[in-house]
Amino acid sequence: MSPLPAKEAIPLGTPSFQGVFSSASLVVLVGLLLGSTTINYIDRQVLSVLAPLLRDEFHLSNAQYAGILNAFLITYAFSYALTGWVIDRLGVGRGLTLAIIWWSTAGMLTALARGPLSLGFFRALLAVGEGGGWPSFAKAVAMWVPPHARTLAIGVCNSGSSLGAMIAPPLVVFVTARYGWRAAFIVTGAIGFLWVLAFQLFRYLHPQMRATDRGHSPREAGTPALRWRSLIGYRQTWAVFLMRFFADPLWYFYAFWIPEFLTRERGLNLASIGAVAWIPFLVADIGNLTGGYITLRLQRAGWSVNRTRKTLMLLATLMSPIAIAAVFMKSLFWTIAFLSVAIFFWMFWSITVHTLPGDYFPPHAVASVFGFGGTGSTVGSVISMWAVGQVLDLTHSYVPVFVGVGLLMPLAFLSGSLLMGRVEPVRLKGTSG
Repeated sequence: MSPLPAKEAIPLGTPSFQGVFSSASLVVLVGLLLGSTTINYIDRQVLSVLAPLLRDEFHLSNAQYAGILNAFLITYAFSYALTGWVIDRLGVGRGLTLAIIWWSTAGMLTALARGPLSLGFFRALLAVGEGGGWPSFAKAVAMWVPPHARTLAIGVCNSGSSLGAMIAPPLVVFVTARYGWRAAFIVTGAIGFLWVLAFQLFRYLHPQMRATDRGHSPREAGTPALRWRSLIGYRQTWAVFLMRFFADPLWYFYAFWIPEFLTRERGLNLASIGAVAWIPFLVADIGNLTGGYITLRLQRAGWSVNRTRKTLMLLATLMSPIAIAAVFMKSLFWTIAFLSVAIFFWMFWSITVHTLPGDYFPPHAVASVFGFGGTGSTVGSVISMWAVGQVLDLTHSYVPVFVGVGLLMPLAFLSGSLLMGRVEPVRLKGTSG
């Protein structure tokens, strides 16, 4: 695709609104975005923490449990792309607020479930809103955070996935032990409404957020948004899609199946899961922040964005397959240790790929590109969740599952290397409505 002449070409990926917020306000905003992703994962993790209990109560097979997970993921695949497009038009403030109200309500309604069909329905309802979480923070970071600090900010916000997965087991076990599993869905769902109050207070105190919320620079103000289909005409968009298609199933496997694995293969009960299942996700939080800090240091040392991003991706590709060793360990300590190391380095990959839409595209298109990549993530994860359930029912062994999932990273790196090119702003032919 040839660019327009230089005088008409619009450089993409450039920060438009640095300085809109003071440093202190920017820290608060990033903290709120971290809170949104943390709540996002608390709400989706309730089911996996309760999986052993619910499977026994509702007599669910591995395939049926995988089907419930896929009810969430299939809906999430569509929601991710759609909500990214919506947020580019509504802005982070309104779009993220509506998303959290939706998914918090859906989380609370899951307490009404009476079997696999209703569980699947409420998980799908949850997914409609949860698709707005990640495109929102990616768009906010692309708009308001300086380029050299973006990966660190992405790492902080992205750590909500592991922080939420870490908080969920002890919180859900605590509430369930005292009030039953239905109360666990109600309590966790209600947290989102507290966040909405805090976020609306921030917006009220920072009217400049509303002025720049959609992501158009003063030069672009009044121009229609980029067409979604025009964005998928670029190989950089497909690079993000395919890298997430192959790599993100690892995270969903860790998040959705590890409590089941520890119960069936290591003999843990619900209380024991609450005691140890949070550990790999604490390590994941450390990985998020470590990867972001390393990126910041490398770029301050003179490394290019291109070299920094690709170095972290290669390191993650080499180290993440170490999770395969966990399935062969009889010791709970070494099982958790190998899982933790793999998740630590996988987070280097995650924060890097999450930063790419902002590296390539302008702020007002970031949520759309991020959402399209999220669709790749969930389509790949739907396939893998289905395969995990089928393999477990056929073989009654986690060995082929761990091996298969662990080898996805090289495919992700290969697809990315072939398509992503140099990590730098691309040039589009202007905008159209």
